[in-house]
Amino acid sequence: MIEENPQIVTDKKTVGLVCKPDRPEIEQIANQVAEFLISNNLDVQVDHGSCNVLHKRAQPTLIEEMDVDFVVTIGGDGTILYTLSMLKDRETPLFCINRGTVGFLTESDTESALSALGRVLEGDCVIESNINISSGVGERTFEDALNEVYVVSKIPGRLLSMQVFVDGVEIDSGRADGAMLATPVGSSAYSLAAGGSILAPNVNGLIFVPVCPPRFELKSVVVPDSATVEIELVKPGVSALAVIDGQTRWEIAPHETVWMKKSEGVSRFIRLYDNYFDRLNTRLVPRIL
Repeated sequence: MIEENPQIVTDKKTVGLVCKPDRPEIEQIANQVAEFLISNNLDVQVDHGSCNVLHKRAQPTLIEEMDVDFVVTIGGDGTILYTLSMLKDRETPLFCINRGTVGFLTESDTESALSALGRVLEGDCVIESNINISSGVGERTFEDALNEVYVVSKIPGRLLSMQVFVDGVEIDSGRADGAMLATPVGSSAYSLAAGGSILAPNVNGLIFVPVCPPRFELKSVVVPDSATVEIELVKPGVSALAVIDGQTRWEIAPHETVWMKKSEGVSRFIRLYDNYFDRLNTRLVPRIL
């Protein structure tokens, strides 16, 4: 879902800043970004766990304590996912500057960062809302995932025996390294590497993908985003982990069932344009010629 010409800066007039840590060249960019925002009469809350910003008006603030109009991240997709996992309000819009490897979720490179932020402050942008996945075991719930929820064996190299249900109906069973449910955004990440298809953001679906399955009929399956997907561990004595966006891990006991469904919340990204396939082409498709 795209929100045209959004009001990015509200009465708070405050911006958060998070960096990939321990990178001096990123801290240099962070200082430039902070200076630019402050010169535009904005307060800046800086995650002092990742950024060393020297400006005296920059306020050291933990990510989980930030109360801001939007957050600027400098790094790659891992920095973005970490930031989302820590924010108290996951719907806080993110503007992401790429200083990582792929940076599929990012919007600007470091060279154009200040001019891009200028456009954001003028409202020359859109906000892209992306669905999340909520998950848990019984009444125990995990934090939301933007990309995927991955159920994997606790012991590397040991296969999981699983039964998979959609809205209470068994659709497959078998053995695999693990299995995941991914959002359209996550379909271009680990899900794609595991053999799943890419879902465009406006597809109202989720994709289930077994990982390295020697015994699974389904290679992947797209389900409506109104569905609830369940993975039951069926082998005695074999436990697993539910990995949320590669950031946090929750232990799953033998015979427990992990449920996954679309969350009520969304994650929001500030975009200078809303052409998903242009971003797909420039970030993921290899240049041959």
